Amino acid sequence: MHKIILIIISGLIISNDFLGKIPPKDYNGWNPLNKGRVTVSYARHLGINWGHARAVLPIKMDEVYETLHDLENYKNIFDRITQSTVLDSEENIVYIRLDMPYFLADRDYTVKYIIKENSKKGVLIQFYSVTHPGSPNNEGSVTLPRAGGEWRLKPIKGKGTEIIYVWNGELLGKFPNSQLRTAWEEQGKEVLMWLYKYIKANK
Repeated sequence: MHKIILIIISGLIISNDFLGKIPPKDYNGWNPLNKGRVTVSYARHLGINWGHARAVLPIKMDEVYETLHDLENYKNIFDRITQSTVLDSEENIVYIRLDMPYFLADRDYTVKYIIKENSKKGVLIQFYSVTHPGSPNNEGSVTLPRAGGEWRLKPIKGKGTEIIYVWNGELLGKFPNSQLRTAWEEQGKEVLMWLYKYIKANK
């Protein structure tokens, strides 16, 4: 029992340090991948490839926050997620499995969500990989040990909410490096539009 506790604590400490590598809000080294309603960029920052998706959508910030806080329901919000199992509701630790397209193996990860800021001026939700004894051992998927990133929400008067999604772009496994930029662009656009469509359909 003590060994399990030590493993969990160790995972939390190591991964929490990972949050310090997320590009800050004033970071200006993003490289654009597209133009449109959802703009997606990428950057190499502190040795990690990061994706950055941004959109201003006509929905209330509270609605976005409540949807993102519903961890168990991620499999119904984001089309590519096939499993979202809350392993610890008090610590907001959730196991997530992704259905990857074409010939690629699925990806999975276990992350902890933390709310760093929550006010009328904005919301900041961060997430990072942790170890947990309840995480499934799926041989058919590639586990991402450094999954992490954050959601930045900001109300825009008369327009709705600015939503920024930043994530570690590692995909590991046999994913070809030549396809990473395409994958980041697709992921950024898909995630924000799936979130928007879910909220509009369930208002």
